[in-house]
Amino acid sequence: MLKFIVRLDDACPSMDDKKWLRVEQLLNKYQIKPIVGIIPDNKDKEFCYSSLKNFWTEIVPRWQEHDWIIAQHGLHHDLSKTVRTEFSGKSFQEQKEILTRGYELLQQHHVKPVCFFAPAHTFDNETIAAIKELQFYKFVSDGYAFYPYKKNGVLFLPSVFDTPHKLFSFGIYTFIYHPNNMKEEDFQYLETFIRKYREQFDVNLDFLLDKYGNRHRNIFDCLLQLAIVVFRKVRGKHE
Repeated sequence: MLKFIVRLDDACPSMDDKKWLRVEQLLNKYQIKPIVGIIPDNKDKEFCYSSLKNFWTEIVPRWQEHDWIIAQHGLHHDLSKTVRTEFSGKSFQEQKEILTRGYELLQQHHVKPVCFFAPAHTFDNETIAAIKELQFYKFVSDGYAFYPYKKNGVLFLPSVFDTPHKLFSFGIYTFIYHPNNMKEEDFQYLETFIRKYREQFDVNLDFLLDKYGNRHRNIFDCLLQLAIVVFRKVRGKHE
């Protein structure tokens, strides 16, 4: 089985509405339903593209009508240059309170997330424990593996690549896009890739989560993670 999933990060009232609308129209054109990460109460000063008064009343409801997969993307996304995490290193109780506050804020806007992922991919075992106890979400969009897997009682849908790639003829891969930062070539590349592999984007998420709901990571998943970590370190040294 080979399936591709698109994930869109950093949705909030101060997002770049023109770029978000463009990627929305592109995905709708091919009837692709992405995971969209909504920041419940954005305090990240890097996101100052607009001030959308209709974000909660029109834009998010429109995504829900299109059956987009709504995710809670942290709480504030307030990441300083020195502290690049909202969760890692904090106590179980602190993290539980952060998760709950974000979830409640989304609920106040009539949004019920079925997924969670932390800003900057930074979470730890306390985060997982808090997610397990709260039972708010069906799965976490993160981790390294060829297929979904369960860890410490929490189901993970791996997010291996930042942009679309086809390296293997098997696996389930989430491609992560940050629409606020997308350039013209990013839109063109995404559409070209979708046209080439359109059938692989037909995803029944509930079926996949059920099918792999009791799977655990194996040696091949670990080797994949090692290869990606090494690649990113080598690439970083040359940037």
